[in-house]
Amino acid sequence: MKLVHFTLQEQFHFGMITDANEYIDLDTACRDFYGVAPVKGADPSRFRDMHAFFSGGADSVALTKKILDYIDRRRGMGWTPRAATGARYLFKPEEGVKLLAPVVQGQKIYCLAQNSKSHVAELGKPTPRQPYFFTRFFNSLVGPSEPLVLSPVGSFPDVELELACVIGQRGKGISAERALDHVAGYTIALDMGYRDLQYPPESPVDWVMGKGFDATMAVGPWVVPKEEVGSPYPLRMELKVGGAIRQQGDTDDYIFRLPEIIAHLSRGITLEPGDVISLGTLGGAPGFESGKESRKLKPGDQLEATIEKVGRLAVSVKAEAPPPPAAPGKAPAA
Repeated sequence: MKLVHFTLQEQFHFGMITDANEYIDLDTACRDFYGVAPVKGADPSRFRDMHAFFSGGADSVALTKKILDYIDRRRGMGWTPRAATGARYLFKPEEGVKLLAPVVQGQKIYCLAQNSKSHVAELGKPTPRQPYFFTRFFNSLVGPSEPLVLSPVGSFPDVELELACVIGQRGKGISAERALDHVAGYTIALDMGYRDLQYPPESPVDWVMGKGFDATMAVGPWVVPKEEVGSPYPLRMELKVGGAIRQQGDTDDYIFRLPEIIAHLSRGITLEPGDVISLGTLGGAPGFESGKESRKLKPGDQLEATIEKVGRLAVSVKAEAPPPPAAPGKAPAA
């Protein structure tokens, strides 16, 4: 099951991609399903967005499977499924569907640093004694239909492949034993940053300038429910840049596992449906191969990330467009 946000003719949809590579608007399909087979007390609007889906937990996954069976029966009749209102809820990619980042706008993004044995080893640092985080904001996110953007401010951009989990159940003070109950599913993250800005000479680490620029983190292309992934350890991971392998390994390399990570974060932070936790990079992060100019990202680079049982995320890299020229006779904004 591949849960997605997408637009068609500028209209937003929440839904999923089928095995036949078609897009279903789950909100409209759910309303139609309950219109044909009413269930007392059922909420036909429960799939209005990803947040509502996550809040439903395993029940949302089970209901979606019933809706898919229902759609298959209608397709067997030889007609395109439509809701009782006449609204379409089945689309084909060639109609111009645009995939968006499959995360809930406005929720929190946590990224782990130095969370793999191979990465800590290449840095020459001791194994951390507790999870070490930085945060991102939604200005830095792009979806699978958008490029990562290189800013002229930074001179050493690189990129890292990470497994990310999406929180599905609200909680605080979550025990490690119950932590996975709060996970909705998994997605792929490509974490781009600027090593020269992150590690300025004779200054402390600057996470905001190194990792917080616009359009520097790609997430997607979908969220796979945890019930379909099973244990996230081990899952094979691979990152290619321009067809050449940059990173390769599996999630068993991670030092801190999700139960411990969620328990640590939630000691003082309320985790909410839609929050994203990106679990960190493996060894081979190209920015740490100092002196290799060929390792820097450049406009036109094509990135291809794959994680077993989760999927494939492919995005391009482009240079930031210069600001538009000031209108004649008008001073540029301060």
